[in-house]
Amino acid sequence: MLKFLGTLLEVIAGFLLFVISLAAFMSKIPAGLKIIAMLIFLAPAALSMVLGLSLMGFRQWQRDIGIVLLSATGLTLFSVLSFGCIMMNDELRNLLGQSNLQPLDGYITGIAFNAALAALGWTQVKKCREVG
Repeated sequence: MLKFLGTLLEVIAGFLLFVISLAAFMSKIPAGLKIIAMLIFLAPAALSMVLGLSLMGFRQWQRDIGIVLLSATGLTLFSVLSFGCIMMNDELRNLLGQSNLQPLDGYITGIAFNAALAALGWTQVKKCREVG
């Protein structure tokens, strides 16, 4: 039962990291407000991750953190790519109008943030493989 709750808390942490990663792509939000929103979601994500790891006795904690970071990054990039493909539809662009077409056009900050998360996740998984 503790492993299930620990895994559930890690999934919640991954979802919150996904929200943070997705917010990095949003350009219509002012930079200060974006950073505040990302920090607000980071606190419960970190708390959920630590609680999940503690319920599982911190066994293979580097692997778990790496998997959560890589999963959140992968889901974010898949979502942004899917949104970009959907926006290529001419009918949808005409229906939405020009003002609503680019909610996810902060590519520089989004890609940089997700690359940093992916690199951190990869190093955690790599460390776990070297130790184990």
